[in-house]
Amino acid sequence: MGSNSVEIEYRYFIPDAASLPALGRPSKIIQCYLPKWKIELIDGNLCFDGRVLVKQLPVDAVAGLTGLIDESKVSPRIRLRDHQAFVTVKGEVVNYSRAEWEFEVLKEDVEDLVTSFRFPFVMKNRYNIPAEGGLVWEIDVFEGDNHGLVMAELEVPSVEYSFTKPEWLGDDVTNDERFGNGSLARDPWCDWQEDWN
Repeated sequence: MGSNSVEIEYRYFIPDAASLPALGRPSKIIQCYLPKWKIELIDGNLCFDGRVLVKQLPVDAVAGLTGLIDESKVSPRIRLRDHQAFVTVKGEVVNYSRAEWEFEVLKEDVEDLVTSFRFPFVMKNRYNIPAEGGLVWEIDVFEGDNHGLVMAELEVPSVEYSFTKPEWLGDDVTNDERFGNGSLARDPWCDWQEDWN
């Protein structure tokens, strides 16, 4: 149904996509970011503007999401990835980590919210590159208003976790809010790439 975790993730700018290893076949992703003030819990369901997104949440999800929603420290997103759909609610980033609740839902239940383009969105192709320790580098090649931007993300088990950085990585942009997908949806790369670095 859904999962809660603490997401610990590093994000890097890729200055030269040609330096990446062979990438294989991508997943096509489009995701939109919903206004957080319209997210609420109603009778154990996660709702947007009164519309049920996720039905019958587990008790631990209701408790965890209640705290995030009450404090307005929430970033709600709907992601379409190939033939799947996910509703995700994330908390704020503190020291490279944040709470994340993710629920797989039926694509037909949420697809119209994403494809209506009423809400800020990003489109990208995601490639996976195996990393040491069973981890995976996720390479995002952005489209639309973020065309030309390529980033790599690595989710790690702890903040102290040590990993080898491939030579194709550029600057660590984990703490630069402009490079978060939600920020890119609202203030795209095409508007500020000339001013960066």
